[in-house]
Amino acid sequence: MVAAKNKEATIALFDNTPYQTGVDVQLPELLSYKQQEKLKLQPSATATYQQLAGNYLAKIKGRGMEFAEVRHYQAGDDVRTIDWSVTARTGKAHTKLFHEEKERPVFILLDLSDSMIFGSQFVFKSVQACHLAALLSWQTKYRGDRLGGIVFNQQQVAELKPRGRSKGLMAFLHQSQQLCVQQPFKNNATSQSLLLQLKRLSRLVQTGSQIHLISDFSQLDESCQKLLTLINRHNQINAWQISDPLEQLLPKNALKTQLQINSLQGSGFFQKSASKEYQDAATLRQGNIESTFVKLGIPLYKVSASQPLMEQFHVPAR
Repeated sequence: MVAAKNKEATIALFDNTPYQTGVDVQLPELLSYKQQEKLKLQPSATATYQQLAGNYLAKIKGRGMEFAEVRHYQAGDDVRTIDWSVTARTGKAHTKLFHEEKERPVFILLDLSDSMIFGSQFVFKSVQACHLAALLSWQTKYRGDRLGGIVFNQQQVAELKPRGRSKGLMAFLHQSQQLCVQQPFKNNATSQSLLLQLKRLSRLVQTGSQIHLISDFSQLDESCQKLLTLINRHNQINAWQISDPLEQLLPKNALKTQLQINSLQGSGFFQKSASKEYQDAATLRQGNIESTFVKLGIPLYKVSASQPLMEQFHVPAR
């Protein structure tokens, strides 16, 4: 784990952002994302590959707010939907069709396990994950969709069935804040894993749902891939990978002398000769994650813990 040297310095660092300590999460931080609930965010060059927010559209065509196409007028069509400009140009009556907006359940799987309790520059990955989950939660509420999900750390898990309005939102934010807090490990505690939560999600999710997976995907293995394939058949999944720059590349100045490593397993020293192996292993690991989601047909969104969340997206001009 890497954090700021003292709490006062950390708070000063976050004066102009929703973040307070960068090590754990407070409920006011998550509530502050209500300000972003109406925004249709688009990815920056380093964040994601697709648009983040917007109304979910069913394949059913009917009267709605989103234009679909124009076709020849048919008996029984509503005369109010006639496209008069196309009708005048072609000499034949044409009518507009619209996608029908439809409420759908949204599930967020939030990983706060041990590998997420890490940060080298700004905040822990677990904290950034909670902020991202809060942003997605508020935008789900604004759309009128029902929110549910799974929040888990190494020892605990909260399973939330989808609920509408503020009930689903507040239940999810509360569990995010509670499970993000680091707790002493108990010998008799059941170790939670990404695989266990995907199994739980497969039982909880409803056909036609929107699913957001928020994790560093350090536990992504073949068994996880099989479950994701099954879940993805009848649902729309987005994967959000939370990362820290130190996981990919060691800073050059850190290699001038012996680098001490402290972890839950003990302490040791990192040798300069191992820097290339470190980077090669990180590149291979990241490549495997990306290729897995490409194979599964699931969009992979990348978010760094090294800078504020909203700086990693841009808001299109109105």
